Amino acid sequence: MSKKVIETIYGKYSKFEIVKTSGMFSSKFYVYKDGKPYRGEYSSLRAAVEAAKSEG
Repeated sequence: MSKKVIETIYGKYSKFEIVKTSGMFSSKFYVYKDGKPYRGEYSSLRAAVEAAKSEG
């Protein structure tokens, strides 16, 4: 599995990163807050971005 930062969202106090992990058959998106796993396993980029924006 490989990880890649897709998008960075700056909140008022924190930095959120949308990270994509690619497997053999699927890709999943995770939200990292200040470099640490925060929320995880979204099937679409849009859902992950909306989750990060609602927190920021």
